[in-house]
Amino acid sequence: MKIAFIGVGRMGGRMAARLVAAGHEVRVFDPSQAAVDALASMGAIASSSPADAAQDAERILLSLPHPKALREAVTGENGVLKTAAEGAIIVDFSTVDPATTKEIAAAASAQKVGFVDSPVSGGVAGAENGKLVLMVGGSEELVEKLKPVFDILAGRVVHCGDTGAGQLTKLSHNLLTAINTVALGEVLTASVKAGARLDILCDVLTAGLAGSKMLDYLPKTLFTQERPANFAIDLMHKDIKLCLDEFSNLPMPLGQLVLQTYNAARAKGLGGKDSTSVNEIYEELLGVRLSLPVAQ
Repeated sequence: MKIAFIGVGRMGGRMAARLVAAGHEVRVFDPSQAAVDALASMGAIASSSPADAAQDAERILLSLPHPKALREAVTGENGVLKTAAEGAIIVDFSTVDPATTKEIAAAASAQKVGFVDSPVSGGVAGAENGKLVLMVGGSEELVEKLKPVFDILAGRVVHCGDTGAGQLTKLSHNLLTAINTVALGEVLTASVKAGARLDILCDVLTAGLAGSKMLDYLPKTLFTQERPANFAIDLMHKDIKLCLDEFSNLPMPLGQLVLQTYNAARAKGLGGKDSTSVNEIYEELLGVRLSLPVAQ
């Protein structure tokens, strides 16, 4: 199958690599030449623009950081719709707002090009090992046609509904994740300041109703010495804002408080750090560091 992949950064690059390894002809474009060159060394074909990559492609996949980048890549002067063939299917793995998704889907439909929104969960590790969770919005017919591609990239595909439903689901997921992250940071930092041991706290919380996947995740990120940046504070901040904009007429006090916490982290220059490092705000306020004992 001829596939175009636009946006081959931390997530998209690993997804594109899997498609190359599976034997597909994959044409790639990214503003980062280094990212394109890395995939070209694996057998992908470098392209000069989204339009160039989409030429003759049966499937056009995108993984981009924000709505503006997505619009430019699809409907811009050198966007994929300049060359997309009738019957091609665009799949957007980015996380954007439902309104942008519907706008771009309509532009694609006008050219008889299919469109599916499919934001992902599972992080860099999921992209690398093909175990992503895809939250898909679009017709059942298109979702079925995309199964050969999805099978290479995902461990689970959830059809959320019509166009935009995947984005709504992903934004809700990320807002709740951010709320959970900040709640854990606030309580754990205060407990450690008061004299509790973090390892014992985690053991007890995990065994009780306070346990969560985020608590299970923190020992791999916030509680480590390295604190790897798997998903940047800047990206989570973008998703929180998109979600709260979508819910702008609804009471969202927790969401707004969490947004302000992420605002504070970015104001302190932490935007490039992992989203769990938003809790460095609490660490600084209380003069503690959340870390687990190093195994001997």
